[in-house]
Amino acid sequence: MLDGIMAAPRAFKVLVTSALIENMAFGLIIPFLTIYMVQDAQISESLAGVVLMGYTLSGLPAMIFGGILVDKIGRRAVLLTSLGLMSFTILMYFFAFDFITFLLVAMADSFVGSLYMPAANAMIADVIPPKGRPKAFSTIRIAWNVGLIFGPAVGAAIVATQPIKILFLFGALILLGAFFMNLVFIPETKPEKAGELVTFKGVLSVSKDRPFLVMSGLSGILFLCMTQFQSALPIYIVSDLGLAISSSGFLWTISGLMIVLLQLWVTSQMIKFRRSRVLLAGQVVMGLGIGMIYLATDFLSLSACVVIMTIGELMYMSIMGAIVADMAPEDRRGVYMGFSGFMQTLGWGVGMFLGLWMLDVLPERPVMWLIFGSLAVCSSVAYLKFGRMIGPEKDDPSKHVHASSPPVLGH
Repeated sequence: MLDGIMAAPRAFKVLVTSALIENMAFGLIIPFLTIYMVQDAQISESLAGVVLMGYTLSGLPAMIFGGILVDKIGRRAVLLTSLGLMSFTILMYFFAFDFITFLLVAMADSFVGSLYMPAANAMIADVIPPKGRPKAFSTIRIAWNVGLIFGPAVGAAIVATQPIKILFLFGALILLGAFFMNLVFIPETKPEKAGELVTFKGVLSVSKDRPFLVMSGLSGILFLCMTQFQSALPIYIVSDLGLAISSSGFLWTISGLMIVLLQLWVTSQMIKFRRSRVLLAGQVVMGLGIGMIYLATDFLSLSACVVIMTIGELMYMSIMGAIVADMAPEDRRGVYMGFSGFMQTLGWGVGMFLGLWMLDVLPERPVMWLIFGSLAVCSSVAYLKFGRMIGPEKDDPSKHVHASSPPVLGH
C-alpha cells in the first residue's frame, strides 16, 4: 500500500494524510462528547441524544450542497473551507454550556464537516484513473480507520489525567494543522468541464426499485442499532458499569484496529457466499454482540461484546458497497449511492436519540441492549426475501457468470 501511495499524485498523498489527521481529531472528541454533556454540562441523556441526532441529521443536506460546490468553485476551496471551519466549530464545544448551545455547535460542526467528503472523493476521481480508483478509495478508508484508532487512544490518555474539556482544544489544533497542510501542499484538480449541478429530484427515482428500497431500509435499521456504540454505550459503561471514562476510547481503538487489520481478508472470504446471506449473517452477529452487552459486567466482558459486534460489521460492510453498486443502473449510480447513504445516516441520527432516550426513561437500563440486539437480529430475516427479489445472478455473482466469462474454478 505504501508503494502505491508514493507513486500516486501529490494531491492523493496529501488527502490520505489529511484523512488520517481529520479522523484522529474526530476520534479524539466523539467517544467522550456524550459523557461531557451529561456529566459536566448536566444535560439529561434524552437531550444529549437530541444533540447527537442533530449532529447526524444536519450533515445530510451538506453532502448534496458540498457536491454542488465542488463543481462550481473547486475541490480545493471546499476542502480548505471545511477543514478551517471544523477547527473553529470543534473549539466552540469548549464554550458550550447548555442544551441549546451544544445543539447549535453540533449542527454547525456536522454541516461544515460533511462538506469535506464530496470534495475529497471528487479530487480522488480527478487524479486517479478508473483502474486505480478501487485501491485508492480503499487506501483512504484505511487511513480514516487508522485515525480512529489513534484518536480515541490519545483521548483516553488525556482524560485519564485532564478534564474532558481539554479535548476540544486538542481537536481544534489538530484540524488547524490539517488545514495548513492542505493550504500549502494540495493543488486544485477540478477539470475545466466540471459544472454539472446535483439536485434532490433524482433521489426520488429510486422509489421504483423495490429490492433496493428494502435493502436500504434494512441497512438504516442496522445503523440505528450500530450507533449505540457511539451514543449510549459511553454513558452506560461509566454510569451503569462503573468503568473509567477512558474505557470508551479503548473500546473504539479495539474496533478500529480490527477493521484496519481484518477488513481486506474478511472481504476476500465473504465474496464466496450469497450476498443476501452475508448481509443476514453480519447483521445477526452484530445484533448478538449488541444484545450481549446486557450480560457485560466489566471491561473484559464488554470488550468481548465489542469484538463480536465488529466481526459482524466486518462481514456486513465487506459486501454492502458492492451490492449497492451492482443494483444501481450505470447512469444513476450516484443517486443510488446517495440514497443508500441517506438512509444509513438517517438511521444513525434516529438511533443517537433513541438510545439515550431509553437510558433516560427505562427503569431497567440494561434491557435496552436486548431491545436493540433483538431488532437487529429479527429484521435480518428480511434479507431472505431480499435475496429472492434480486434473483441468483445478483445474489451470487461468483456462481452465475456470463457465457463469455471464464468458468469459476471448483464450480
